[in-house]
Amino acid sequence: MEERTTVRRIVNPDASLAAPPSKAHTLRAILLASLAEGTSGVHGPLLGEDQLHLIDCLRRLGVKIDNSGDGLSIVGTGGRFEPVKRELDVGESGVAMNTLAAVASLAAGDITITGAPGLLARPVGDLVDGLRQLGCAIEWLGAEGHPPIRVTSERIPGGVARVSGKKTSQYMSSLALSAPLASSDVTLHCEDGLSEKPYFDITLQMMSRFGAKAENDGYREVKIPGGQKYRAADYRVEGDWSSASFYILAAAICRSTVRVSGLSADTKQGDRLFADYAARMGATVRWEGDVLIVTGNELKPIEVDMSDTPDLVPPLAIAAAFARGTSVFTKVGHLRYKECNRLEAIRTELAKMGIEAEYDENLTIRGNPDALHAATIDPWNDHRIAMSFAVAGLAIGDVEILNPACVAKSFPDFWERIAPFWD
Repeated sequence: MEERTTVRRIVNPDASLAAPPSKAHTLRAILLASLAEGTSGVHGPLLGEDQLHLIDCLRRLGVKIDNSGDGLSIVGTGGRFEPVKRELDVGESGVAMNTLAAVASLAAGDITITGAPGLLARPVGDLVDGLRQLGCAIEWLGAEGHPPIRVTSERIPGGVARVSGKKTSQYMSSLALSAPLASSDVTLHCEDGLSEKPYFDITLQMMSRFGAKAENDGYREVKIPGGQKYRAADYRVEGDWSSASFYILAAAICRSTVRVSGLSADTKQGDRLFADYAARMGATVRWEGDVLIVTGNELKPIEVDMSDTPDLVPPLAIAAAFARGTSVFTKVGHLRYKECNRLEAIRTELAKMGIEAEYDENLTIRGNPDALHAATIDPWNDHRIAMSFAVAGLAIGDVEILNPACVAKSFPDFWERIAPFWD
C-alpha cells in the first residue's frame, strides 16, 4: 500500500516552533569549505537529502568531511580534487548537480555526474554552455541538454560566459562559485534578466565569507578575479525562511498564533518576504525580540511578482485558496522546471480540494474558503508541494498526503516539527 499521512485539524491555536537551518546557506557552506584551504567548521547545518547527496559526492572527490558531532568538520582541498571515485550521484538535487558540474572541472581525471530519474529530466544545457565558454570540456552521456554528463577538463581556464538566468539563478551561482579558482579572470553576463536574485545574493555573500571577491553590476554583469583562494572558516548556519513559511502559513489560514524562533530579520534570504505577503493578506506580523509572532485573520487576495521568490509560490497558493477572491502571482513560468512542474501540481491538487486555478506565465487562484474540503493529495514527489498541502490540512482536517517522505529533500523532520499544532 502506498505510504500516506493524514493531517488532522489543528487543536493548538498557540504554537512555538524553531526554524530549521537554511538549506541554501548549508549547501554553499559545504561546497566552499571543500574548496578552501584548511579545515572549516559548519555549525548547525541542515542535513536533508540534498546536503547528504552533496556530502557523498564531495567525499568521492576526495574531500574529508566528518559529521559525527553537532556540525560538520571539512578539510578543504585548496581547489584541487583528487577523486577516489569517478561517478557522482546527486539524487534529486538540482543544486548539487549544478554546482558539481562546475567544480568537477577542478578534479584530476574524468568525472561523471548523474542522478535520479527526476533529476535527469531537468535541463542543464544553459549551464554546460556557460562552462564551455569558460574553456571547460563537458560531454553529454544521454539526451543533449540533460544529465548525465562527463567532465573532462581538469581546470577552468576562465574568460567570458554569456548565460541565461530566466529559468533559475543556479546557473549563475554555480559559475560564480567556481570562478575564483579559474586560471584567469571570469566575467559572467546574464543575457535575459536573472530570476531568484536573492539566492544569487546568498552565493556572493557566502563566497565573501570564505574569502573570495566578486563584483556584481546589477545582476547583468559579474566580474570575478581568477587565481583566488578560498579560506577556511567557522560558519554557523542561520534559520531558513523558506521552511518557516509553512509555520507562518499555518497561523494565517488557521487563524492561530505561531511564534517562530531562529530567524534573522537581517538576511539575504528573499523568502523572508513571506511574512510581508502574509501581512498584506491580513495576518498580524510582529517581532518580539528575535521571535517572529504571526496571528491569522480573515485573508484577502493578493497580486505579487514571484520571480525572485519562486519557492514561496506553493505555500502562498494555499493562502490564496483561503482568501475570498482572485489572487494573481506573476512571472512564475520558471516553476515548470523545479522538482516537478509546480504550476501544474498546484492547479491539479487545488482542484481536488475545490479551488480553481489556471496558469501560463502567471498563476491565478480563485480563492473560496467555503468550497475547500478534504482530499487525498499527490505531492508529485515535490517537498514544497507536500508541505504546503499538509498545512492546508491543519485548517481543513483529514487531508491525506501521499509519499510524505519526500519532505526529506529540504525539511527532514517536518512532520515532527509541526507536532505542536496538535499538542
